[in-house]
Amino acid sequence: MDRSRAFVKDVKRLIIKVGTAVVTRADGRLALGRLGALCEQIKDLNSQGYEVIVVSSGAVGLGRQRLRYRRLVNSSFADLQKPQVEFDGKACAAVGQNSLMALYDTLFSQLDLTSAQLLVTDNDFRDKDFRNQLSETVKSLLALKVIPIFNENDAVSTRKAPYEDSSGIFWDNDSLAALLALELKADLLVLLSDVEGLYSGPPSDPRSKLIHTYIKERHQGEITFGDKSRVGRGGMTAKVKAAVYAADAGIPVVITSGYAAENIIKVLQGECVGTLFHHDAHLWAPVREVGAREMAIAARESSRRLQAMSSHDRRKILLDIADALEANEKLINTEMKLIYLLHNKQDMKNL
Repeated sequence: MDRSRAFVKDVKRLIIKVGTAVVTRADGRLALGRLGALCEQIKDLNSQGYEVIVVSSGAVGLGRQRLRYRRLVNSSFADLQKPQVEFDGKACAAVGQNSLMALYDTLFSQLDLTSAQLLVTDNDFRDKDFRNQLSETVKSLLALKVIPIFNENDAVSTRKAPYEDSSGIFWDNDSLAALLALELKADLLVLLSDVEGLYSGPPSDPRSKLIHTYIKERHQGEITFGDKSRVGRGGMTAKVKAAVYAADAGIPVVITSGYAAENIIKVLQGECVGTLFHHDAHLWAPVREVGAREMAIAARESSRRLQAMSSHDRRKILLDIADALEANEKLINTEMKLIYLLHNKQDMKNL
């Protein structure tokens, strides 16, 4: 087990966020095979004593696909020749949510599991009484071995594009999952995507590399995000933002592929799959050794910058160095004596 994944042995409650790209195929229809494999993993975790909470996207896309089919079968040939008006997203959400939960219920029933639907909006979380009741309800469901399935209630949500709430958090199901992880005191958040994890650049670029552990100080300015998901709202940008938010609050997050079988099981076994976000990640960063070539280049660049300065600026730098040496004279002498003694001791051992 990688030392960065050692925390998984203490995981009891986890939240799994399933993205629209995982729930649906490229043609907009449900990805039954992937959903079935996901439900089987959740069944295994439930049997092992884990408390599993699901946040599932896909209602809007599924509803849109169903409404398009209904329009097709109920329209004449002449009607189909006319420009087609896009469906209202909230109507799609209302139709799709019913179908999505029916599928989850069917799949879990085949595995002798019961699921429960919980729909929330961003405004709900501004109410302390709501948050307390939510925690109590989820606690009761988990005690009964029921799988709570959350989704944003898009059908009645009053929030407008670009899907940001008043606090500036990008609000989609990724940030909802992060918020629930805090509210429900989860030990781990797993964000399932259509790629293996977070890459240094667009996943389609052969030069991009998978980042196994995200270190904010190192990676924040180095990553180049590709296009957003073919479906859904925010893509990897939203996932990273939600993951950083949860990790900063002390909840580990793993972004991994929902296409690969057993990935959730592998995460909980401590395997190094996906990208880990952890508030202690900066402590695990290896110290990068600077080679001779890099030091020579740095020395050359510094020399050029020094030559480009005015004589007054160069004189000031030298005086500042002299002042620093005088101010730390005692400390420098002590360190030099210590180094001398250590070298003498080593030379005696070699005799």
